[in-house]
Amino acid sequence: MATQLPHPASSQAFTISANGRFCFGGDWNPEQWDESTWEGDIIKLEHAGINEATINVFSWALIQPSEERYDFSMLDRIVALLDKHDFGFIMATSTGALPAWIPAKYPDTTRTDYEGRHHAFGMRHNACPNSPNFQRLSTALAGKLSERYGNDDHLVAWHISNEYGGECYCERCATAFRTWLKHKYGSLDALNRAWNTNFWSHTYTDFEQILPPNTLTDGIDNRRATLSGCNIDYKRFQSDSLLANYTGERDAIREHDAKHPITTNLMDIFEGLDYFKWGEQMDVISWDDYPFINTTPSDNGFKHDLMRGVGGGKPFMLMESTPSQTNWHAYNVLKEPGKMRLQSYQAIAHGADTVQYFQLKQSAGGFEKYHGAVITHEGREDERVFREVSALGAELNAHGHDFLGGLIDAPVAMMFDWDSYWSLENVSLLPESFTYRNQVLRWYAPFHRRNLAVDVVPESISAERLNQYKVLVAPALIMVKPGVAELIEQYVQAGGVFLTTIMSGMHDENDNVILGGYPGAFRNVCGMRVEELDMYPENKKVQAVFDSGTSDVSVTGGVIKLDDGARPLATYTGDVFYRGTPAATVNDYGSGAAYFAGAVMDKAGTDMIVDNVARRAGLHAIASPDSVEVITRSYPERHQKLTFILNHSGAAVTYPNAPFDGDRSLLDGTTLSKNLTLDPYGVIIAVHDTDR
Repeated sequence: MATQLPHPASSQAFTISANGRFCFGGDWNPEQWDESTWEGDIIKLEHAGINEATINVFSWALIQPSEERYDFSMLDRIVALLDKHDFGFIMATSTGALPAWIPAKYPDTTRTDYEGRHHAFGMRHNACPNSPNFQRLSTALAGKLSERYGNDDHLVAWHISNEYGGECYCERCATAFRTWLKHKYGSLDALNRAWNTNFWSHTYTDFEQILPPNTLTDGIDNRRATLSGCNIDYKRFQSDSLLANYTGERDAIREHDAKHPITTNLMDIFEGLDYFKWGEQMDVISWDDYPFINTTPSDNGFKHDLMRGVGGGKPFMLMESTPSQTNWHAYNVLKEPGKMRLQSYQAIAHGADTVQYFQLKQSAGGFEKYHGAVITHEGREDERVFREVSALGAELNAHGHDFLGGLIDAPVAMMFDWDSYWSLENVSLLPESFTYRNQVLRWYAPFHRRNLAVDVVPESISAERLNQYKVLVAPALIMVKPGVAELIEQYVQAGGVFLTTIMSGMHDENDNVILGGYPGAFRNVCGMRVEELDMYPENKKVQAVFDSGTSDVSVTGGVIKLDDGARPLATYTGDVFYRGTPAATVNDYGSGAAYFAGAVMDKAGTDMIVDNVARRAGLHAIASPDSVEVITRSYPERHQKLTFILNHSGAAVTYPNAPFDGDRSLLDGTTLSKNLTLDPYGVIIAVHDTDR
């Protein structure tokens, strides 16, 4: 049960490499193929510059055909073949999908869904995290694997389970949830106060009366419930439950292997798990990057920065990406020539120390048989995708070691909080288009457009670390836990610049409204109050007028009163009764300033506010063409910086007055001039020696 905090991850600093080489590879599933094909596939992958394979991701049924018997013979042959060809390998624990014999023998191991249906065998991510039988069997398997393969010289890392996620609403989870609540609140009186249970006569008189919020109980839909405090606590509990599964396997591995890093692959801006808590327990962060057709370079940059932030600023692993196309998006578009290489370098630029694919060989059957791969169904080496992978492999073989370990020196911190993510989902007042995810991406974008690097940080950031940043951004940070408002006030008082937005500061840690006026916890530092909240239908014509231009306003806004010292930065105009009142404000506070965006603004509006913020903070943007991203990784030990200049356009771009005159181009050895030309999806990496 998830009633105890897991042990912290090792403080050891891990370097990810495939025997000293930049790790270039991905998921390989030889168990799906006749053994006679294995070595030929490895030779093809060698031709493409691949030097790593992630194995054993979904092999539990093969390596443990019954509770009493383990059979590692096939896995032994796979490892021996990789060793023979000097491949690094990442060993997964196979526990992301139950074999059929486990639910047949132990029905408690499968999940009960939101509708209350208990599932039989099938799919993946199908285990109840609080099943004692699942916990026992999964940790035993992880320990056996570590004992057998933990000393292999070609082992790169351990990969526990796969893409953790999902929730269970079974009786075991209900019992464990009540234990979790007793540990958190101590008494029913404290819980009733925290959840405001007098609403709709929900006061509890016994912990046994508390049930998980689903369709059969208090769930309104799969995002909201009658008592939002209960709903958010259940999300916290389920995140902790799955984390306990991870740490259980991690600790079983550590009994036999103390030297290799342990990870699991995280996913995007995934709603279901508090990744900052997970990051505290992981030796290195890894994640799976599958941009959608409407994913912008800025959006993807944020996701990389989020993963770097979850790892405390350390380099991360790009555990999965596709060399060509996915098979599960609404539109599974091909990546145009050069785009896979560009996206790989964007990951590296933002802190990735690996480039890995799902998958190395395209499956012949199953749900993912049309997902892109290095080796396709045709299996030829003269195909476009194979040639592009090979070209990237040659570059990484030549220069990849130069990328390892680089850090990002970001002047901007963006506070991201899973509790606020969950809290906003429970606000029935808001239009569906107002989401935490969308607001965070909206406010990250103007910094990305100015090539101002951003670190994504948790609410629990220390004052010492926060004070290293010139700007702190907290979009839609609706839930503010104890000490956070004081931390931000001290930061601004000392000269920091703070930017927050509508729907920020309004809830306490139990998801109850902070009384006394919005933005609640941030009223003091922002020096204003939002008297009323307004929601705009799509045909509502509203604008915010700045000194330097206008911005279209949509979704939501607020009636702001300036009786606490703030000044207007923009005012409303258009079809609202409060036209002429502030739409955005700034407040001098100590040596710093606090900015408040009181409405959802378009690109022009966010740009004008961020320009004001940047000037106040003394930030120096790097000008570049619209499609060009510029980001730098630093290597203090060798007195060097690598600046990645990335053209996200399918057309060639001229970059005049580029600030890299005299730097060396890493990829071709030439000396860069003030005027650069980037090919379609082109990449230039400028080497700058900091001691020259």
